[in-house]
Amino acid sequence: MKHLKKIGLLIVFSLIVMIISACGSKTTNESSGDSADNSDGKESYHFIFVPKLIHPWYESVRAGALGAVEELKAQGIDVKFEWDAPPTADIVVHSQKVESAISKKPDVIAVAALDPTATTPIIDQAVENGSKIITFEADASESNRSVYVGNDHNEKDGEVLAEELAKQLDYKGEVAILLGSLGAPSHKERVAGFKKVIEKYPDMKIVAEQADNDDIVKATELTESILQANPNLKGIFANNAANPIGAARAVQSAGKAGDVLIMGMDDDPETIKFLEEGVISAIVVQNVPDIGYKAVYHMLELARGNEVPEIDSIDSYVVKKENLDEWRKKQEEYQEFFKLLK
Repeated sequence: MKHLKKIGLLIVFSLIVMIISACGSKTTNESSGDSADNSDGKESYHFIFVPKLIHPWYESVRAGALGAVEELKAQGIDVKFEWDAPPTADIVVHSQKVESAISKKPDVIAVAALDPTATTPIIDQAVENGSKIITFEADASESNRSVYVGNDHNEKDGEVLAEELAKQLDYKGEVAILLGSLGAPSHKERVAGFKKVIEKYPDMKIVAEQADNDDIVKATELTESILQANPNLKGIFANNAANPIGAARAVQSAGKAGDVLIMGMDDDPETIKFLEEGVISAIVVQNVPDIGYKAVYHMLELARGNEVPEIDSIDSYVVKKENLDEWRKKQEEYQEFFKLLK
């Protein structure tokens, strides 16, 4: 009888454990639908960003990221934030920076892929070894990264600027392209879009293409050479954040502002100054701080084991002298982010 009583007690105990487990399972499932779910119970994280290079454009990305970090801090979530940028767009140094970030074993790493061909195997090996990696601004779409945050319509941006240039030139004339970095997918995609449009107009001709490697000084020198070699040049497509400035410096110095039209990317303060002065005719502006801001929140979700989208695209829009007020209004919205850089 004592033996039977023991068996009975074990059965009752097992039933109680099953009921408690079932209740706990239900609570977990209900919580998993909440995007703010802290499923690992952790309130501090380590995130590392590796951009392509040190550049004012990336400071806007960093500002957005720091804004998100401050928001999370106010919620009691501590993020150790590291920003490790190579001095120039050098794939060897960039790869070393990515590998260094991986060796620190942070919760998540965000990488701007300078050259996807070189960066993809590094990402894949790290993910296989347990690292969590996202890409931002420049994707490595064939890699095993978790999410890409940035512009996924670069070709369209190139098309938009080509149409704007063609319209302002009355669909005729010689034009040149500053290519940016040859390995950067965003640069190649913009150039592809630009060329696709120019090919539609038989009276327009691309007479020069030069890679400036995201360097303002080099872009200036290349533009000076292009102007000397092509006295009938009517337009320049500058497809990153550095080369519109270099092109504008050279065109202004040559006394050809307004005669050689410049179409460019992004809103560096010097670019905006040239736009106000009429040296640059139009730019496509991306909501750059959103890249860093969104990236941090995706990194948090990834660190917590939650799902993230494959791509989170940011918006872009055309800015000309006549609609600079729209741009200024947008900048006012970001001022709190930029204060964090100081």
